[in-house]
Amino acid sequence: MIATTLLLSLLVQPLEFIKIKSLKGYFIVPEDSVLNRESWFSGSYQSSKEERLKYTLKTRPLLVRTYNQIRFWLYKEISARNVAIGRNGYYYEKHYIGAYFGLDFIGEDSIINKISELQRLSNILNSKGVSLMFVLAPGKATVFPEYMPEEFDNYKRKTTNYEIFRRELHKSSIPFIDFNQYFKEIKDTVTYPIYPKGGTHWSNYGTYIALDTLFTYIEFLTHKDLPEYRYFAFDVSKTPRGSDNDIAKATNRIWIKENEKLLYPFITITDTQNKEKPCLLTIADSYYWMIVGTGVLKKFFSNFNFWYYFKENFSPMTNKPQFVSEYPDLLAEVEKRDVIILLITDGNLNEFSWGFTEKILELYDHQAQGMQ
Repeated sequence: MIATTLLLSLLVQPLEFIKIKSLKGYFIVPEDSVLNRESWFSGSYQSSKEERLKYTLKTRPLLVRTYNQIRFWLYKEISARNVAIGRNGYYYEKHYIGAYFGLDFIGEDSIINKISELQRLSNILNSKGVSLMFVLAPGKATVFPEYMPEEFDNYKRKTTNYEIFRRELHKSSIPFIDFNQYFKEIKDTVTYPIYPKGGTHWSNYGTYIALDTLFTYIEFLTHKDLPEYRYFAFDVSKTPRGSDNDIAKATNRIWIKENEKLLYPFITITDTQNKEKPCLLTIADSYYWMIVGTGVLKKFFSNFNFWYYFKENFSPMTNKPQFVSEYPDLLAEVEKRDVIILLITDGNLNEFSWGFTEKILELYDHQAQGMQ
């Protein structure tokens, strides 16, 4: 059976018209081996060729999915790293579960210092007419702890980064939105899922709930009246779209079915007369991709940039990402904004702001020293 499978795989390999859907996830394909006398007699050529063939074999995705499906049927085990399937078919990334239990806690003093620095930055930006707001994106394990896998039933919850950040934010004057708390409050009242079973981020519907709140708060902070809009259509589907089953797909199985109805809203602009479109900058993790993916930002903002983890810059003005470090003048980029959003989910609070706060404060301090 194995020999037959390998033979068929080799026969299929050169056939260009046969297409097999690639696997989900990140893989490093080994470099091809170089044939010479030394590599042949040492055996390195053969071993390297074999290793590369594992990743370049055309039928590999099908074989891997078949193996993963059988393993799931027999043992309820999955091959994806950092992924666990909980009760009622809910998928979780394990580092969000760790954040819920406080396993990544960075300490009260550290968090107090980070909020103090963010407060100082907020004050400086306010003096320059720039509104800074902090957004706590929800974590799936925090919003839906009841569906976590049974293997975590005996874990004791400790102090979490989210709890201390939330406490210190309330003590500060930093404008912030706590979607963790909000999603916990509404999860039993919404008609459709705000978190998909097979997704690690808020659902498309949950994204629009967040957008409604964000737009209202941005208007309050900037004193700018954004364009009016309404929801003109809703599509209900049992087939997840976009990222609504991203971690389920990462398990690379043949049959994946979450069995839930998901809502997909569509909006249209109804009034632009005497309305304003602020200039927006967002520093965020992957949760913000769901907001970018709706395509609505260009309808409400004159310009917007997304600094992904404060490393890569994504903008509608460019066709490809750039590195934030390539900006010749970061302060100029920051100060031309009407509003700056710092958005972080609880699973990433241990890496708070990814150096953004420290870097911008450093530039302002250097600027102040130069004026003395």
